[in-house]
Amino acid sequence: MAIGMVRIFRAPSVLTGIFIGMLSVSAHAANLTVIVDGLRNAKGTVRIELDGSEAAWDDKAEPAGKGDVKATVGSVSYTFTGVPPGTYGLGVFQDEDDSGKLHTNFLGIPKEGYGFSNNPSVMRLPTFKEVQFAVEQEDASVLIHLKYGI
Repeated sequence: MAIGMVRIFRAPSVLTGIFIGMLSVSAHAANLTVIVDGLRNAKGTVRIELDGSEAAWDDKAEPAGKGDVKATVGSVSYTFTGVPPGTYGLGVFQDEDDSGKLHTNFLGIPKEGYGFSNNPSVMRLPTFKEVQFAVEQEDASVLIHLKYGI
């Protein structure tokens, strides 16, 4: 009988521990709202990629998240939910023809709007270090200004 009582008390405490563990994981995740401004037209889709490492930034690992939002003149926003605390970088482009690709001219200059977290002023693809920002346990937002090459 004593062994049976131990099993009865152990099972709920294990389940309670799992439940509390799940709550603590979700309590430490944040919502990250990405605001993209400077859209010159309402063509296509704004594509957003959230990278959680330098490898993901360099396309050698999977991104932490991707989002799409219909383009509108001016600005759009997209919210990633459940983002764990960490260091991230964002890349954005306006896919005006919904091809899934950022089109460039023969010199490699983008024909569609593009931008990055921290809005670095560089004439090349910025490094992860230049675009990285921290997500803490609280909800956060990032503003990205689109640039147009031509």
